Amino acid sequence: MELDQWKDIWKEEGQQSSNDAQKLRSLLDKKSKSPVAKMKRNLRVELWFVIITYGAMILFYFLAFKGRMSAVSWFMLFIGLLFVIYFQRKNKLLTEMECLSCEVKSNLQKQTITLEKYIRIYLIGGTVLAPVSLLFFGWFFYARAWTNVNDTIFYPGDHNPIWKVILAWVILTAIVTFLFYVLNKWYVRKLYGKHVEKLKEILSEMEDD
Repeated sequence: MELDQWKDIWKEEGQQSSNDAQKLRSLLDKKSKSPVAKMKRNLRVELWFVIITYGAMILFYFLAFKGRMSAVSWFMLFIGLLFVIYFQRKNKLLTEMECLSCEVKSNLQKQTITLEKYIRIYLIGGTVLAPVSLLFFGWFFYARAWTNVNDTIFYPGDHNPIWKVILAWVILTAIVTFLFYVLNKWYVRKLYGKHVEKLKEILSEMEDD
């Protein structure tokens, strides 16, 4: 029923009546069926999760340890702001995809392509965050030297030549990045990827009809 409604509206794109627009509004507002509505809902959940969890950790590291770990707070604040900016832009795009004053066919096609780019950026950015965070905390604890880091293979010392240290960090970073990529790919597909595929499937069937 959902696809038939979209097809009817698609065919009359150039001369869409107010009644057709109302049908489209009804279709897009159905949370249980609309891919766009599901993605917007997932996006809001993610945004609140980032605000609450990052906000709590940022505040904790600012206040705890007598301010000695405030650099961690600044790092997390920077990452958190990037997330918020990204979420705001994606939410704006998803909202525009529900615009009824625009031409349905052309806008949905172009905006779906743009949405795929956003999701790809999210996957790449989330994966890159893993090695960046690993290297940041590695540098941070070495610079603070709160523990005898020279006894570990990840820092140079009397028994750790620099080539061993570099090799250890390369191996650790590669493993962490790969595992995070697999997890992040599954996560992004679950929240957004499958809904984009559903939207593309509807658009493709409309195009062929």
